[in-house]
Amino acid sequence: MSEPTKRPLSPLIDRNYPKPKLKLPPGACDTHFHFIGPQKLFPLKPDHCFSHLEFEDTPIEDWLKLQDALGLQRGLHVQSMMYENNYDLVLHAQCRFPDRLRAAVIPWPGITDGELEILTKSGVVGYRITWRLLKEIDQRLVARTHDHGWGMHYLVKPDEQPDWLPQILKSPGRFVLEHMGGVDPSKGIDSAAFKFVLACLDTGRCWVKLSPRPSKQNDFPFTDMDPLVKKLVQHAPDRLMWGTDWPHPQYFKPMPNDVRLLDQLLDWVPDEKTRNMILVDNPAACLGFPPL
Repeated sequence: MSEPTKRPLSPLIDRNYPKPKLKLPPGACDTHFHFIGPQKLFPLKPDHCFSHLEFEDTPIEDWLKLQDALGLQRGLHVQSMMYENNYDLVLHAQCRFPDRLRAAVIPWPGITDGELEILTKSGVVGYRITWRLLKEIDQRLVARTHDHGWGMHYLVKPDEQPDWLPQILKSPGRFVLEHMGGVDPSKGIDSAAFKFVLACLDTGRCWVKLSPRPSKQNDFPFTDMDPLVKKLVQHAPDRLMWGTDWPHPQYFKPMPNDVRLLDQLLDWVPDEKTRNMILVDNPAACLGFPPL
């Protein structure tokens, strides 16, 4: 009998953390990262959306080293799509760090009110709605999670999902666009997709995460993102947050260093007061962290 074909390994994270140039203020928050494993305790969903690859464990202990190296004190744990509707790891992390962590999860339509109450009490604040797992937005689940005080966190491709856009704008309460709203930087700030992101911000209920994730470049300095970032900072600095996307599963070639991602903020947002708003004040307002 032949051996089963071994899947390729997603690039390993860069665990070399030189001292950042940017010294962070108290309460600085990374609003986009994922825990993976230990997979012996928290196995990924079989046949998940990235199951063509193997992934190394990047558990809470790795994240703590990252936070210490960058000078971060808070974070929004975004449930990986590789866990889909299993929130065991989310609940474990929230119970370990109830004040330091908040979370956005991917509940299944059959989730009970009792489960929603447990997750809410633990510090879950968001329903993650992603184009990779859904063809349509589940408005019933949107309403149910909103009733528990959650915001909607969208991973969307505006150019490919025009039917989602009016629904996103009508989201009840606050909502978040991950990864700069999924815009294509090659189309510039006058594109329909980027105008949609600005329209979301203009509702006064939307926060957008600054990230080089949509870049068409494989490595630093991701200059194609600069015009979009600078326009967002000019347009609505009080509605922006920042995230590393650690551990960057299969997205970058080569694997980025998170200290460099942090120091990129010095170029993206040179004004210290605005930068501190993005790193501290805006996440606190959107995600409901306790006072420092």
